[in-house]
Amino acid sequence: MYSVIALTMWKCERFKETLTELNKHPLVGEIILIDNSEMDVDLLKLKKLNHIKEEKNTYINPAWNKGVSLAKYNKLLVLNDDLWFDWDILSTLESYITEDIAMIGMAEENFDNPSDEFGLEPITHRNGGFACAFFIHKKSWLNIPFEMKLWGGDDWLFVKNRNGGKQNYKITGFKLFGEVSGTLENADLTPTLNPIKQNDLKLKDYYNLF
Repeated sequence: MYSVIALTMWKCERFKETLTELNKHPLVGEIILIDNSEMDVDLLKLKKLNHIKEEKNTYINPAWNKGVSLAKYNKLLVLNDDLWFDWDILSTLESYITEDIAMIGMAEENFDNPSDEFGLEPITHRNGGFACAFFIHKKSWLNIPFEMKLWGGDDWLFVKNRNGGKQNYKITGFKLFGEVSGTLENADLTPTLNPIKQNDLKLKDYYNLF
């Protein structure tokens, strides 16, 4: 079973449909929705939905950490609210999401022109769009420092797991629908993250990710 963790500012009209689809999937045990908007949104009565209304923007990485801390299941799907795809992939990947691996993210070409062959490719450096939707075991989650409110949370998880000896993968040959960080591009980005502590994530590793 999966815990799906999603954040929203309600910028994507399709998101309610996404929640409904996930609620129907037999492998989705719960949907943890961190609502960072100030809007009053009338949601459908979804049995698996845990709607957490923050009343303000708590930003990406703190919200991810909170969602993971609340998750009941070890297999996690962390999903952007402006992205959707064939949810049968939950069945395909279920046996691969173990505490022995790191992140399973998306190949960049999946957004526009995916390859013809579905697969999992081991990678040492993440690509663009990798963490718009990613799978991870709860025991591979390493809490992202509070100072990193907006950027770099995916890099933190990728590098810390890689340096700990776990393998990261990207999914190839899989069509994604939506936008790469479309919600983020329309959000208020007033706060900036504080510099990453060099003792926690060496800057040379950070800049070598791409």
